[in-house]
Parts: sequence; C-alpha cells; structure tokens
Amino acid sequence: MAAKRMDLNKRTFLVLSGSSNPLGQSLALEFCRRLATGSVALILDEDQQQLRELEDLLQSELKTETIKVRTGKLNDSHSNGVQLMEQALKDHFKVEGDNQRFERSIMLHNEGLAATHVLLEPQSTEDWKEYVQQQLYAPVALSQRWLQSTYLAKVEKLAVNVTSSLMVRPLVHAGLLCSCKRARDMYFRAMAAEEHRFGVHVLSFSPGLMASHRGQCDMNGNEITPAELIASKQLLQLPRIQPSQATLKLINILEEISFVSGHDVDYYDTFVL
Repeated sequence: MAAKRMDLNKRTFLVLSGSSNPLGQSLALEFCRRLATGSVALILDEDQQQLRELEDLLQSELKTETIKVRTGKLNDSHSNGVQLMEQALKDHFKVEGDNQRFERSIMLHNEGLAATHVLLEPQSTEDWKEYVQQQLYAPVALSQRWLQSTYLAKVEKLAVNVTSSLMVRPLVHAGLLCSCKRARDMYFRAMAAEEHRFGVHVLSFSPGLMASHRGQCDMNGNEITPAELIASKQLLQLPRIQPSQATLKLINILEEISFVSGHDVDYYDTFVL
C-alpha cells in the first residue's frame, strides 16, 4: 500500500472511545481543533464525570459554530457504543439532511484508563472476561458498525488504534493482557487489508511510556511500577511522554510525515515532530 497523508481540516464525523485518561482528553481537543465547519465529534467513555469535564473544556476551547460535540456514556461492558454512534448520526442527518454529508469519518480507539492504570492482568476469570469485552470485543463491534453504517457510505474513513506497545514489547507477568492487545492489533491489520478498496485507512499508534502511568498494588498489597514489569533496559531509558506530545506526534504522522495503512507506529520511532 502507498504512503498516505491526511488533511484533517475536512467536514468529519469523529468518534473517540476512551477519554478518561489525559491522552484521551488531549486527543479530543487537538483533533476537534483541526476539523472543518459542520463536523460532529462523538466522545465516548464510561466515566460520566470525566465526560462532563471534557465537554466543558471543549466548549470553552472550540468555536461551537464550527463543530458539534456530543458525549455518550458507555455501559460497563461498552456494548452500547454502537447505539450511541447510530443515534448521533441519525440526529445529525435529521437536522442537516443529505446536503451536509461528511467528507471523512475518523474512529479513534483509545484504551482510556487501561492504558495508564492497569499494569497487572486481571486475576479472576470474571475480571479477565470484562477486560477482553471492553478492550477487544467492544472496539471490534463498534468498528464493524462504523464500517457498515449507511450514513457513512462512500465516505473516506480513518481508524486509529491507540494502544500500548505490549503487542511487540511484552511485559513480564502480563501474558493475557499482551495477547489481547495483539489480537486487537491483528483485527486492525485485517481491516486495512480488507477495506482498503473502499477508502478505509488504518493506523495503530503506540504513544510511548506515558508520564501519567501509575503504579498499582497486586493482590498482596505490593506496589508494582512499570519499571518492574518492563524487561528491556533500553526501553526504560527512553523519556516519559506527556499526552500533548503523543497527540501532536500522531497528528504530525497523519498530516505531514505520512503512514502506510495497516502498519504500527511507535512514538519512539525515528520521526521528527
């Protein structure tokens, strides 16, 4: 596949799932700033308080006449994301009609708190099932409906899988988590191959070791930090990344550097911001 650049200043239907961590909030703000007049942004998360705060931030930072921001509260299993997206699209076309069809749609899948607060894999069977449902099944279901939506037929699409580099740099004692992330990565690789002829582009982006990564206590009350789980000394020597840095790097890759659909890009790759 040829390298692709994207001008984000298009009339866009943007979906961001996972806004409860600082990276998700930065992604929402910076992407919305670049969208053209008539765009709609749907921000999804399970934390209602975080959604309210983010909505207030976006309303204060953005020109409300340029882009319409909607928020939707995900249920515990994140299975209602499909309904929230379909309702947002239905409401838009009910008001605007077919004359205001989108030029592009962007789906941003951010892992939310799982990216910065979950270091140890789930211990019980039920916790593991819940993690897989939220981090694999729900994003896949939402993406499939997004691809098949009649409201977005013949609209250029970009799917961005924002995930950790566990799929290629496994953590110690986290085999199940890494396996889930690898499965998610393979889904987006397959999407890139299958949907390319329909104008769909896909990128998996690893934002680096975030400054907001927190320690976590195990079942015995021992605090575990990222440094204790990462086997690579070379990786530990890399700088911690602020959310705004990761966001601007991603946008720069999309708009300036170019990317190959279906490929993985890590923040620490040799790109210049």
